[in-house]
Amino acid sequence: METGEHVTIGEAAELLGVHPHTVRNRIKSGRIPAEKVLTPYGEAFAIPRAHIDKALHAPPYQPLPIPSQDPSQFGGRVKGGSNDLVSLYPEQNNGVGGEVGRGCDPPNVTFPTPTTVGTLTTLVRSLVTPLMELNERQAEELAGLHAAMREQAEELGRERGRREAAELEVERLRRARRARPWWVRLFLA
Repeated sequence: METGEHVTIGEAAELLGVHPHTVRNRIKSGRIPAEKVLTPYGEAFAIPRAHIDKALHAPPYQPLPIPSQDPSQFGGRVKGGSNDLVSLYPEQNNGVGGEVGRGCDPPNVTFPTPTTVGTLTTLVRSLVTPLMELNERQAEELAGLHAAMREQAEELGRERGRREAAELEVERLRRARRARPWWVRLFLA
């Protein structure tokens, strides 16, 4: 359907290097303008070629850099709240600043000190050690249960074997009885 001015969803997907479903989703969200046109096969979306060309030459998406975890960068404390991006990324403030967190009083966040980290490590170890011991005891109990189940399965197998042997013997005796001539069964039965 490429008429020079408009392209189809498939052609746009090929030009943009994405799946046609991605193009449809972008049309639904309004990121790609398109209009429905009537074709011999039904309705189809017509996307302006100029928009596709503009999208091809647009700079790729650039995520914000992750701030450093160095407390000295923030004077040892970081003020939280809805304006964190303004305070954490000063190079992208665009003249905004000085009044970060205005209108609200968010809690202050302090970076952990080595003493705090040591205390937390000790606390975690004191909580994890009993859980690991419990896990070992449960593993031993589970191994014992598996051994008992294996023993029961072997006993059931032996019992089944004895039962099948008895059934085979009964069937053999029935066949032997039927194998005698009719007159022997009639007079000697």
